[in-house]
Amino acid sequence: MLEEISNELINKTRYYVKKYNSKIDAANKFELSYNTVLFYTKDIRLKSRRKDADYLGIYGKSLDLLKELMKNGYAFSLKKYNTTHYIKLKKYFPNIRRTKMNGKMIYYLDDKSKIATEAFLKVSNKKVISYQELKQITKVFDTKLSKKEKTDYLPGEK
Repeated sequence: MLEEISNELINKTRYYVKKYNSKIDAANKFELSYNTVLFYTKDIRLKSRRKDADYLGIYGKSLDLLKELMKNGYAFSLKKYNTTHYIKLKKYFPNIRRTKMNGKMIYYLDDKSKIATEAFLKVSNKKVISYQELKQITKVFDTKLSKKEKTDYLPGEK
């Protein structure tokens, strides 16, 4: 059964739903049942976030990934981020890259590839790394390491 409410409250509810785009919040704010708010606002179509031109669509884990990329220059996946988050960010930021090697996924910015390479080498659990592996890793990240940096990662040459 619907509640009898005044025209003034109906107008306030309709204005709130149009402005803030939430029928549930309007019901809670004006202490009405949700069905009553639905009845009086059934002609108001809510805008979808995906269709809103001003809304970029970066939220949730995609936003967390973007924050980590801006802070460090790289981010490891660790089952936290997946391909959909990467694709969403790639749409707005084409300089974001990802690389998967040895079962580890790393996302990084184009200009921070050297930092991402060093982080990947630190995280890799290999105690012994050869010149060939080091060359392959730097080739995948499209970066160059100096001789000093190479000797830091190679065994027996410190």
